[in-house]
Amino acid sequence: MSERSPSPPALERFFTYRLNTLAKLNDMATHALYTAELGLGLSEARTLSSIGSFPQLTVNQLAFEANLDKGQASRAAQSLVDKGLVQKVASPLDGRSVFLALTPKGKTLWRKVMVLVEQRNDELTRCLSDEEYDQLLDMFARMLAQAKAGQQTGRT
Repeated sequence: MSERSPSPPALERFFTYRLNTLAKLNDMATHALYTAELGLGLSEARTLSSIGSFPQLTVNQLAFEANLDKGQASRAAQSLVDKGLVQKVASPLDGRSVFLALTPKGKTLWRKVMVLVEQRNDELTRCLSDEEYDQLLDMFARMLAQAKAGQQTGRT
């Protein structure tokens, strides 16, 4: 009788795989929604929503908050500057650094983006009860805290 080595678990069993798949499917649906409703690409809409939600962002901070690489964040921010939706404000502490801020026109569009963000959130979580939704948010908060702590100590 020969011994078989155990077969590896199916990739679909892993939380991280499912999380990445969900994120990808959400990105595709969200991109289509932003393009159809606002004429913005996913990077631009993420950039706009982040700048409006987190005060005094630098491009590096924007990249993290918008889940973009630095180059994407820089290009999206510049595109929004060119459209008159975002302005660059010099840092009072460091003349080489700039913060990104919404213009009045950008604030108006930001509110529309946030309505769509809420709509997508509701569509994705519709299958959960209120209690399950609260539990999910709690679990994600704990996982995010753990991931951030791992980043700070060099462990991921």
